[in-house]
Amino acid sequence: MSDSPRLLPLGSGCLAALGWGLTGTFIKLMPQFSTLEVLSMRLGIAGLVMLPILVVRRPLWSDLRMLLKDPLTVLLSSLMVLYYLFAVRAFQLAPVGDVVLVVGLSPLLGLAAKACLRQPLTAAEGIGGAIAFGGLVLFVLPKLQGNSDDRLAYLTGLGFALLSAVTTLAYASLFKSHGAKQPRLTPVLVAFITFAIGAIWSIPLACLSTSLRLNDLVQPPVGMIILGLGVISTVMPTLCYSYAAQHLSPILTTALNLMTPIFAAAIAAVWLGEQLSGWNIVGALLILTGILTLSVPHSSGKAQAH
Repeated sequence: MSDSPRLLPLGSGCLAALGWGLTGTFIKLMPQFSTLEVLSMRLGIAGLVMLPILVVRRPLWSDLRMLLKDPLTVLLSSLMVLYYLFAVRAFQLAPVGDVVLVVGLSPLLGLAAKACLRQPLTAAEGIGGAIAFGGLVLFVLPKLQGNSDDRLAYLTGLGFALLSAVTTLAYASLFKSHGAKQPRLTPVLVAFITFAIGAIWSIPLACLSTSLRLNDLVQPPVGMIILGLGVISTVMPTLCYSYAAQHLSPILTTALNLMTPIFAAAIAAVWLGEQLSGWNIVGALLILTGILTLSVPHSSGKAQAH
């Protein structure tokens, strides 16, 4: 069988990983903006970019109206707004590669929750969890050297990254359970509702709390970075990953998603000068190996939802 039908979804998955990998670098390149300002610009632009998609695909409007009346769908989108808020703050405080790796630990958190609920674990889950946790220790410990202020900022950033991971896990669990009962629920519509809800409350708050003028936002370097964050790192990955997930196996989709921290670290090294030590690299590889092990469906159970 020819692999040509899979090239487009494979490429879409890679583009999604690249777009998400650029997020932290875009945020780091805007140190003059507060967390709320970055969030409002990111979600506002993303919502405006996705609006024409809904205009062209008119049948989606009826589904959108129905979903907006559904409290669980609104809760689902609100969780994603929180994810974006926590992630922006994490990137502002900690190195890009570190934040992306910690955000990707949601399967490990799911495993911990399963253990706390006294649910049985498979051997692969236990091995994958141990590998990922060991990698996290190796990755973080060398970075705790230095003065106390640096350590505090670093740990606070990782704390927000961990909150992002928790929010991602809650989102995935709710999407899986609610999606089985709500056929209109699609990643594209949830994303648009997320952008709309986030923009509606964050833009007015940002305008009230900022001293920036519109002219400050449309300067060539700043304007391009803001557009990149809203389009390349928000809308494009959302659409591309949804397409890839629909056409590829869960194993392959998960493997492509694990390229995100690789892209993030490489881009941050080139554009921001963020470097990883030997221990950091070993820890990162162990984390990725453990998460991949946890994400692979096993013959004795169902495939995990991302």
